[in-house]
Amino acid sequence: MRTVMDLQWWITVIGVPLVGALFWLRFHDRNETDAALRALKDELANYKLLVATSFVTATSMKELEGRIMSHLDKIEKKIDRVIEQKHPPA
Repeated sequence: MRTVMDLQWWITVIGVPLVGALFWLRFHDRNETDAALRALKDELANYKLLVATSFVTATSMKELEGRIMSHLDKIEKKIDRVIEQKHPPA
């Protein structure tokens, strides 16, 4: 009989508060995790916005490439003219 009462005492005094504390920690930890995930989501959204606003689009890169190539063609033609002037065809 004494063993059953000791077990009930341990359950009442130690077990119930311990289980309560574990539940409290579980839900308290979940709130912190949810808050951290929300903050991470916000940071990712801000980074995506930064990337979208600061990086070059494909069309503007094509335009830039076209301008560079046309200038290189002009330089090449000038170099060809200079070489032809110094060494005229025979």
